[in-house]
Amino acid sequence: MAINRYSKVEPIGFVWFMIPFVFGLNAITFGACNFSGLVPFLLRYALTTSYIFGIYLVYRSVAMLIRKRFPYNSDLFRRIAAMLPIFFLMNILMVSGLYAFHDLFPFHGCNSLFQHFWWVYLFSCISSITIVLINEAVANWKGWKKSVTETEKLRNAYQKTKLIGLKGQVNPHFLFNCFNSLSSLIAEDESEAEKFLNEMTRVHRYMLRGDDEFLVSVEEELKFVQSYVYLIKARFGPAIQVILEVSPADRQQHLPPLSLQVVLENIIYSNAASQEAPLCIYIGSRGQNKLLIRNNVNHKSRHDGMDYDEGLDNLINKYRLLNELMVEIIESAEQREIILPLIIEKEVVI
Repeated sequence: MAINRYSKVEPIGFVWFMIPFVFGLNAITFGACNFSGLVPFLLRYALTTSYIFGIYLVYRSVAMLIRKRFPYNSDLFRRIAAMLPIFFLMNILMVSGLYAFHDLFPFHGCNSLFQHFWWVYLFSCISSITIVLINEAVANWKGWKKSVTETEKLRNAYQKTKLIGLKGQVNPHFLFNCFNSLSSLIAEDESEAEKFLNEMTRVHRYMLRGDDEFLVSVEEELKFVQSYVYLIKARFGPAIQVILEVSPADRQQHLPPLSLQVVLENIIYSNAASQEAPLCIYIGSRGQNKLLIRNNVNHKSRHDGMDYDEGLDNLINKYRLLNELMVEIIESAEQREIILPLIIEKEVVI
């Protein structure tokens, strides 16, 4: 079974730290007597090393508990502020135990100098500070590198989403249908044609947004959905039915931009729809801080060369990178439900 480490280099760091620490500890504890002979010196060194190793396991357990209580990189100073006072108190017991431990083995030839007790304690405290700072530096450096990597992955995921949205936009079938509908409306009803053009402009402007926002409000996303659905219904008519029932509270929450476009595109182009058997899509609140997208299932073969599942997979990956609850997909033979967790905070801290 794998043993949890405080940091990646903890075992190596412990070995390198132990060598000078034990040497200094014995030098203060036994004074000049510690260097009276090579064999006794090595014996005392081995005894102290074995004792400190056992103590180290106790200190390490305490450090892991504190890290579990304050797990984030932003908790660095809280962890240090919690560890050091505890370690300082434990050092009194550790030094007292060290003296008692060596008294059990008088054959190594030196008596412990009790008048050096507080010097040994001071040396132990300085060592505790050093090892805590080293471990925290290494652990936080690893966390910082992971954060940078995750941030880059997140940016790539968002750029990929924009690319997928752009691919859907320049899809010849999509453009042809939009312009064909617009052409028909111009001949039949100029006011409707103008409205269609306005909605088309809103959809394209939203999909080509050039900002770097990681989150948008649900209200803003729903406005886009209304324009997007308007264009779709211009082609399919009553074959596509969309119901929006999102609560006012959920409209103030946030989610990744183009989330609903990805889901709707996946639904519309993956299912057959007709007036006799319409494709019904429901978008509404699901409990607290969750958005439900439900549709009836009537799979069809696709021949446009687009991979609409790729967009959905990318959306799931974005939620993972945002460290949010995962997207839920519940599917049966008759219907499919996609549940998107809503995000309370406007700012994404990464």
